[in-house]
Amino acid sequence: MNEIIETQMLDALELFHYSYRFRQHQFVLVLDDGARLEQIMLDIRVLYSSHIKIVILYQTDQLIGDCLDRWGQRGFRFHHLASQTPEQALEVLGREKDWEEVAVIGLDLSLDQKAEALTRQSLQIAEILGSDKVFFLGAQKGLSLGDRFLSHPHPDELEGYLNQGEPLDMAPARLRIMIAETRRSGIEIVILEGKSGTLFEEIFTHRGSGTLLTEDYPNVIRQGRDGDLTDLLMLVKHEMQQGSILPISEEFIAENIQSYFVYTVNSAIVASATLVDYGNCAELAKFCTLPRYQGKGRARQLAIQMIEKAAELKKNYVFALSVNPKMWDFFLGLGFEETAREELAQHWQDQYDFSRPSKAFMKKIAHGAVE
Repeated sequence: MNEIIETQMLDALELFHYSYRFRQHQFVLVLDDGARLEQIMLDIRVLYSSHIKIVILYQTDQLIGDCLDRWGQRGFRFHHLASQTPEQALEVLGREKDWEEVAVIGLDLSLDQKAEALTRQSLQIAEILGSDKVFFLGAQKGLSLGDRFLSHPHPDELEGYLNQGEPLDMAPARLRIMIAETRRSGIEIVILEGKSGTLFEEIFTHRGSGTLLTEDYPNVIRQGRDGDLTDLLMLVKHEMQQGSILPISEEFIAENIQSYFVYTVNSAIVASATLVDYGNCAELAKFCTLPRYQGKGRARQLAIQMIEKAAELKKNYVFALSVNPKMWDFFLGLGFEETAREELAQHWQDQYDFSRPSKAFMKKIAHGAVE
């Protein structure tokens, strides 16, 4: 099959996968200072076409009427309510839940600290409406600590930065409101840049775009099952496109689903790897972690679980290969030793492309216990 067409189909499958997952869910979009509605109109149209219910909140001193008029003339209708108190907004939203248009509501906030008031009132409205996520769109990509971007920081981590006076690029009072609300209500909060493509990338791809704030969710490692097929395909496709792992088909994943170990956060698969049986040994292979969830030790936990499984199966050793220098350090850190590829199982050698510039690592298992 033409590789370009196959890539396009995988991208389309990813879009449809997320469209189906969020169908009839409700998202609240909050336009902070620096965010302009016209810059995210294409994103909003994609959300609307995916049957996601959208409520857009903004401060009444932002001028968006002209944008709404232009798009209304083009056939894209909004339900616009300007100069509403939070109480009035909730009354209207509660009374008219079934409208088909995108709801756009200007909040009349007379308080001195309007940014904090917008944050607090938007989160309260989202909770009462039962929204799944709240997106704060502004001038910045998300949260950063100096030059370090924070894609999925833990609330405790953020509180530590705030208490130590670290240079986070958001007003401390606003961030504390967000942390408290996600802990109290469990609502997910996303902070991202208000420009074209950011909402799409955040919602409809595995990559994500901004900073995600969540409460503590159940973290579970388990073996793969049939219902994981599409999620696993979406997880590995980016690694395949980058050349980090060898290409595999959906059919291959389906046939070997039981060999997969997956790491789930709130039931969503965020990392995976496979334990491939080669008789007296087993290979740890195809490690993939969503970018947002990297650097948190999840791949290491997957590896430990697979090594323990190999010990349970009475394997003599486990091995792994990678072309990625970071993974070389990863395996060495788990107690593996570098070895010649020619020392590995013959059955494995018979099907491997030795022209691939990979390094091999081995860890012996003695008497059913990991050495």
